[in-house]
Amino acid sequence: MRRIILSAAIALLAMACATQKSGDNERRIFVTIAPLQHLAEELTCGDFSVELLVKQGASPETFEPTSSDIARLSDAEFVFSTGLISFEHSLTHNLGDNLVDLSEGITTLGGTCSHHHCNHSHGIDPHIWTSPRELRTMVRNMLRALMSHYPDSAKYNASAEQIIARLDSLDSYCTERLGDGKQRAIMIYHPAYTYLAHNYNIEQIAIENEGKEPTAKHLVELIERGRNMGVRAIFHQPQYSTNKLRSVADELGAEVVVTDPLSFDIESEIRRVVDIISKQNE
Repeated sequence: MRRIILSAAIALLAMACATQKSGDNERRIFVTIAPLQHLAEELTCGDFSVELLVKQGASPETFEPTSSDIARLSDAEFVFSTGLISFEHSLTHNLGDNLVDLSEGITTLGGTCSHHHCNHSHGIDPHIWTSPRELRTMVRNMLRALMSHYPDSAKYNASAEQIIARLDSLDSYCTERLGDGKQRAIMIYHPAYTYLAHNYNIEQIAIENEGKEPTAKHLVELIERGRNMGVRAIFHQPQYSTNKLRSVADELGAEVVVTDPLSFDIESEIRRVVDIISKQNE
């Protein structure tokens, strides 16, 4: 009889834990792009289900939220956005205070793309997440939003401190690898590393010209610039076509390297990009 009662008690306890877990998972956060997902998950210590709006493999450049997307976002406790991508601007008309603009406090830089499919809204380059210095500010903005709802949750502060310490270390690593006074250049199809280039003395040479394939004349100019700057690697993002890249690479004797500015593990990707850049002049 005791065994039956004990088994029943264990079963009830398991059901209670399952119910608690299910309830916890109903607290949802949405992030607009993949690089923000890991940071949000780590910062919130698993207290929220963190969901991604623009799925990996898709391009934010052409993404348009559906009415179903808007409905799901409206139910989330927070929606963390870069605040600078074109489709994110449309969310401000549909969402309230749960939409958090992570670009607050960041000095934005001009973009080179003005095509209607390009996300450089009003001439601003949106790729703030591809440099550790801007990522630090984005994490602090996430924390500020969390603490406005949960002021007594010290664990969020502790988690943010750990993330920021790691980004400080990454910043130091980038400075160490690229801060020797040498002027380096990267050639890339779509200019996704504008903030990294600005912070660490790198010239970014974009093959894409105002959101369009380069003309023959522009290609000649690119090849000449790349040759003068000693470019040995051309970055290619998986979201874009490789058209035109191979001919430019052959002319420069350069390697086409796949990098992903929309990587889930953006910190590792930044480190890898910096290693590739620094080795060009070794």
